Amino acid sequence: MRSTLTRGAATAVLPTLGLLLLVGCGGDDTSGGSTPSPSAPASTPTSTLPADTPTPSSPNTSAPSNTADPSGEQADVTVDVTVANGKVNPSGATVKVKAGQTVLIKAVSDAEEELHIHGYDKELELTPGKAASVKFTANMKGTFEVETHKSGKLVVKLVVS
Repeated sequence: MRSTLTRGAATAVLPTLGLLLLVGCGGDDTSGGSTPSPSAPASTPTSTLPADTPTPSSPNTSAPSNTADPSGEQADVTVDVTVANGKVNPSGATVKVKAGQTVLIKAVSDAEEELHIHGYDKELELTPGKAASVKFTANMKGTFEVETHKSGKLVVKLVVS
């Protein structure tokens, strides 16, 4: 009976050991640190965006992200704006920002246009097909509209708290 229990225990433990071996060999960790145990969850970025955050076709906002832009600019909150066929995207979305955070607005247009951030007096000249961006620190609390000047379209409302 003892050999049956030992064989049964070995049968239960071997697949687990094989799995641990595979998990330990699966990473490409060159830091020399230890491999996390399979019971520890992998660190996954979590979002703290409010429920009324715009859809993926709306601005790419993050609170806070510190994500590097390919141009090398970094910001706590990034808003991607597209002007095409007389329409703006996003169109009137609300973007929440904490006072003191940096805001990066990146825009591309298919027509000559000007983007204006009211209250902060920042302007962005848009040339067809060329990406443009403006970065600033949201150091005033309140609601500030970002709009196109030639077509008069509301892009986003920055709510700084």
